[in-house]
Amino acid sequence: MSDASGEARDATIGRVLLAVLFFWVGYVAVTLVVGFVTSSTLRSEVLQLTTWGFVSSAGLVALSVFLLRREKEPRTRLDFLPRPSSLERFSLGVLLGIASFGVHVAVIATFAGPIRFEWVPGVGAAAAALYFARFLSTSCMEELGFRGYALRRLSGRLGPWPAVLLTAVAFGLSHFLYGWDARTIALGVVPGGLLWGMSAIATRGLAVPIGLHAAWNFASWSAGSRAETGLLRMIVEDDALQRTQAVGTVSYVFVFGALTGAFWFVHRRHGDVGAKS
Repeated sequence: MSDASGEARDATIGRVLLAVLFFWVGYVAVTLVVGFVTSSTLRSEVLQLTTWGFVSSAGLVALSVFLLRREKEPRTRLDFLPRPSSLERFSLGVLLGIASFGVHVAVIATFAGPIRFEWVPGVGAAAAALYFARFLSTSCMEELGFRGYALRRLSGRLGPWPAVLLTAVAFGLSHFLYGWDARTIALGVVPGGLLWGMSAIATRGLAVPIGLHAAWNFASWSAGSRAETGLLRMIVEDDALQRTQAVGTVSYVFVFGALTGAFWFVHRRHGDVGAKS
């Protein structure tokens, strides 16, 4: 490669990085403004978060379309538009999310001690539907923000793994805005970002990662492992609580790492097979 072509390539990568950085600044601006408005006008936290996610998603779609219209490279595209197979792929993501959470709980119960569940009185189908919409909305928002325009632009210039790693780190850093601690981000958010990113690469779209993301969070809420009251209450003996938390962290990283590797295998084996679906 000549010095001139190398400099041109570096300049192109620099422009891509600047474009993605601009998009992420827009992501922060959109989510903060919409979050302020919804939190100021809606009393219910779950309704506020649901509205925040869906309205922010609409804003991110508009921002993505705006940037794409300014692109000079025709092969750069955002795979967020519905396809004939989108519902099928979303359903696959949901099934994988629920199944992987089940494996996660089974690993904890096997290596950390028994876990019991009790139904929570007063939490029924209506609450479950509302919370699923809540997790779906924020999953759409975050997948558009980190696995939509940004991932496609970066993967086109840097390759799949560098793009997935960079978007996962950026995804983790964004959670500092929500007050999350560094350990939770490093061991929880970043592994999630790697999985969502590689699933988007392997399937060339957002339907599977949105389904995975929303289903995992919904299953976690349903099982009572989140701060909000879920369908079930998870009961762990006091003497096993610390062990359960430690095994849970290892299990989470293992499950997400295994799924990320599986999607990487699919990507390597089938290449662009999903591009037309």
